[in-house]
Amino acid sequence: MNSAQLIGWAFAIIFIGFFFLSLLWLRGRMITLDRMLDEGNIELLSKAGIQTEVLNHAPVGSQILPYTPYIASDVMENDGQD
Repeated sequence: MNSAQLIGWAFAIIFIGFFFLSLLWLRGRMITLDRMLDEGNIELLSKAGIQTEVLNHAPVGSQILPYTPYIASDVMENDGQD
């Protein structure tokens, strides 16, 4: 094996190692975020690197559609009924 191949393999191994370490780091961030959400940790709002746009209190199993306007109404509308 000549020196060019050796350098190429070294770069490949370093790149693959960096890739897997970054995946582990991202997984750790996801676990931390999930734990903070489950605990209702208020530090989540001011933590660096986490973007918070809207706070929602919804029942478990609800779907949140981003950028969808929400209009709250306490009056039931009856269409076509008198």
